[in-house]
Amino acid sequence: MVTMTIHADEPFAEALRAYADGLGKSINQTVKDILTPILGLSKKDNATPWSKFYGAMPEIDSSAWTREISEMRKIDEEMWK
Repeated sequence: MVTMTIHADEPFAEALRAYADGLGKSINQTVKDILTPILGLSKKDNATPWSKFYGAMPEIDSSAWTREISEMRKIDEEMWK
């Protein structure tokens, strides 16, 4: 466990304190709850850095998609010599 300090002006500190109180949590837990998903450290929902893209692509015909990306799957043998 590491101890960290944050320097903040009074309005920031009061707003954070009020927010934490509204949640019924400590300031420490509130800050951890806010930062955990932002830093990609969420364990609850198996979030990854790519999670924000899940479901972003519209529904498409997968066979059409496969045809479109087939060129990307080809290996240029000359490039690897």
